[in-house]
Amino acid sequence: MSRNRVITGAAVAGATVAALAASAAVTAGPAVAAPAMQQVAAQSMPFGSVVRYQQTIAGVPVFGGQQVDLLDQHGNVVAKHGKTTKRTAGQFPATDAGAAATAIADVVKRSGLPATKLTADAPKAYWYDATLGGARGESVAVPTYQVVVHGPSIEDKWTEVVKAGSQQVLTSWSEVREAVNRDVCDANRKVVSGTNDSVRCGTSFKLSRKEGGASSSIQDVNNVYNFFGNAQDFYQSAVGVDLTSLIGADYNDGTGKALRGTVRICVQGEDCPFLNAFWDGEQMAFGEGVTTDDITGHELTHGVTQHTSGLQGGQADSINEGLSDVFGQFIAITANDPNVQGANRWQLGAGSAIGAVRNMQDPTASKKSQPDRVNGPGWDTNNPDVHINDGVINKADYLITDGDTFNGQTVRGLGMAKAIQIWWGVENTLTPSATFHDVGDALNSSCQALAQAGTAGITADDCTQVGNAVTATQLDQDAN
Repeated sequence: MSRNRVITGAAVAGATVAALAASAAVTAGPAVAAPAMQQVAAQSMPFGSVVRYQQTIAGVPVFGGQQVDLLDQHGNVVAKHGKTTKRTAGQFPATDAGAAATAIADVVKRSGLPATKLTADAPKAYWYDATLGGARGESVAVPTYQVVVHGPSIEDKWTEVVKAGSQQVLTSWSEVREAVNRDVCDANRKVVSGTNDSVRCGTSFKLSRKEGGASSSIQDVNNVYNFFGNAQDFYQSAVGVDLTSLIGADYNDGTGKALRGTVRICVQGEDCPFLNAFWDGEQMAFGEGVTTDDITGHELTHGVTQHTSGLQGGQADSINEGLSDVFGQFIAITANDPNVQGANRWQLGAGSAIGAVRNMQDPTASKKSQPDRVNGPGWDTNNPDVHINDGVINKADYLITDGDTFNGQTVRGLGMAKAIQIWWGVENTLTPSATFHDVGDALNSSCQALAQAGTAGITADDCTQVGNAVTATQLDQDAN
């Protein structure tokens, strides 16, 4: 399961945006970066609110350079999260000439695809400081261009971070990761191409079922329609968010902004039926039979993360996957999905055509074994597969919700209602380049803010249990 994400600080409903006066001198050698923070989002929370600020240097955003303030109901700051760069080195050239060619050349080298099959979007300028994402060393931001490269398949989409004025790629990541008003379309096994508009429900494919419409003869269509409704109900009732308003898409097809999904797609270069599902940055796309409540909720939550913390690249990729697992399972459990009853309570994907892919109670027993603690067996800081390290997030969720004894710690489970509020605080306080240690900090501060406000009956002892879960999963450690 995968998803497409961006890091722009798009304000959610009710946000106030105020540009702060900012001007920073960028020098050829290391220099202190003048403070320039822009408020980009404000979100009401059960304990008060969170306000997000984006660091810029000479008007150019710093990738992952954000600060998030947790405020109580009186407007007092109770916690701060995030990191900003301390120094800069280098300058942006007069133009971005060569950045797209360098990005394409790197994709050719890594993927084996010919350059003639690749296209690049216009480069976007960002300052890049690897330490914001957990790398060791001195905090220094260098000028870069982010270039999105597309291949022949819809699953071929990468972001390349090219050092400005050079042919050096500093890092890269896949942009396709494994959506009330509901629009659902049926591709009927049509092979889709490498562009997002090839799966668009309402334009590329005719509507099979729209909001309030009659049931379809295609079960996948009806399943997705119902699961979209469950996800919308969950986010509205549990955390007061209108999912359709937050992540819905309007393709000017007359149905307005809607949660959209196209089912039974086939993908160029893959077996048909296609056994996967993904969020493409605008809507959902499903292979045949890959339509369970938790998988649908997982993918839609990638859209939520895209519009909140914007997690992207490095450790943040795995955290993004973990948060989607967390909320996907919350959605299925609260909807009383029969696929997550009994022994399947923490089995993500049970009942789908691909079967259970991750065991959130015991990540080491997943279809592909995952670590259950930071720096534990199976942990890989290099993050070759974004779905591996997310087992740590899953284990923490299981411990906080149901409780257990693990890694020398005993955790009393808080139950679903409290756990949901705590994880929602985490979702809204992480920054784009967050690390697993940041998740541990966010879990603790989210619980403490909720306990201070008395939200959902959360107490100081509940926060002790959250702290025990953080210790058990070693989310209080930096990655080795």
